Amino acid sequence: MNKITFFRWLTLSSYFGLMMLIFSWHLWINPLEPQFISITLLMQLGPLMFPLRGILHGKPYTHAWAAYLALFYFVIGIWNASAETSRALGILISLLSFFFFIGCVFYARYKGQQTSIKNQINETT
Repeated sequence: MNKITFFRWLTLSSYFGLMMLIFSWHLWINPLEPQFISITLLMQLGPLMFPLRGILHGKPYTHAWAAYLALFYFVIGIWNASAETSRALGILISLLSFFFFIGCVFYARYKGQQTSIKNQINETT
């Protein structure tokens, strides 16, 4: 497995893991009051929907700016980890967002380099 494939799978698995963790935490593991469920899920899962298409299609530019989004979820994870009742959620969100960040950054780097090299080869021929 080459570096690009590894970091693509790291990004995808941590991205969808983060989505499923937030969704399942608020609905099944530690359910919220019914009037707060929809707004909480919208606020926490909504931003993850923006890079979905680009991440699924493997676009390096989307991975590059999605890394900034991962930092937002890292902050949410640290915030949840500071409370006794949601410590496990916070630690898991922090880990998944950290892996999402690493996957995005290195995928964008290596895929961008590969694309740049291919473009240089095509220009010389």
